[in-house]
Amino acid sequence: MNTYLYAPKDDPYHRQRWSEPYPNKEWKEMLGLLSLARHHKIDFVYGFHPGKGLHFSKKEPVRLLLAKAARFYEAGVRTFAVLFDDIPSRLEHEEDRKRFGHSLARAEGFWLRAILDQQPAVWTGVEWWICPSRYTEDPLLERMFGRFEPRFLKTLARHLPEKVACLWTGPSVVSKRIHLRHLLKWTRSLPRRVILWDNYPVNDLRMSHEMHLSPLNGRDPGLPEKVYGYLNNPLLQATLSTIPLATCFDYAFRPKHYDPEKSWERLIIERFSKEALPHWRAIREFCERTNRRRSQKRRLSLSPAQRRNLEEAFRYLKKNRRRRWRQELHPWFETIRETLERPPNPL
Repeated sequence: MNTYLYAPKDDPYHRQRWSEPYPNKEWKEMLGLLSLARHHKIDFVYGFHPGKGLHFSKKEPVRLLLAKAARFYEAGVRTFAVLFDDIPSRLEHEEDRKRFGHSLARAEGFWLRAILDQQPAVWTGVEWWICPSRYTEDPLLERMFGRFEPRFLKTLARHLPEKVACLWTGPSVVSKRIHLRHLLKWTRSLPRRVILWDNYPVNDLRMSHEMHLSPLNGRDPGLPEKVYGYLNNPLLQATLSTIPLATCFDYAFRPKHYDPEKSWERLIIERFSKEALPHWRAIREFCERTNRRRSQKRRLSLSPAQRRNLEEAFRYLKKNRRRRWRQELHPWFETIRETLERPPNPL
């Protein structure tokens, strides 16, 4: 637990207004966050998201990015990420299409090289990461952002500086399983240091109605030894995130000895007490079944034993209604209430 990538898409100075410096009020808040990271020995990585509408062939955007990065450097930040995820899969400006031969991959590699070439010579210990537009081979990306050019990753590899590490989400945007063979296939096309940006337990965008409280599963125990870094994308609910994230960190720390259920139970007992364990099992099971029910568009049914366990969990949630984690669970609390108010299933 030693790295934090700051890349919230709802921060306008990260994305829409990425080239602008933070105003005084927001900068003071940012300095507070940087101070907290230093106190806890966390490597704070600042992420830029310049991709949408970017003129890759112009010099001014690189100058503006480095000017903004300089303020973070002076505040102690030494790692930066340039994120091209979730933008159109083809170049948007005719000048760029002429300059880079209609290749977005070439433009992204060129841009990182320009940043490294123009970085102040007095800077020391600085590291740059990239999230390429094609950060997974999941067909979902092309359905959302358009067809990528052929051999995107190989083209990027020819133009991207070797020292730049690359973010990758696995074989899918949200990967159920990630094996070593997936990583080896990826690095054959893009032979660079890989940072696995694991989209678990994230529940943003189309998943905002879901709650992921289960332990991390489906990750090859050999992955942490082969990747350069391992990051997890958390829940929107910050306090509840600590439940699944703790299991992610257990996996990353001792992958060959990782036991998902034992890791999850240990966290619940340490955080909430042994007596609360049955209630959290019922809450977790309810969330898992509700997530599946929504995707399958069918009504949730409960066995008598499941109903009894859920009723006890509901009373536990009512008792803890002032806790922050309970407030984050409020929409699911109401769903539990509605479920219990329906007549039991006929035998």
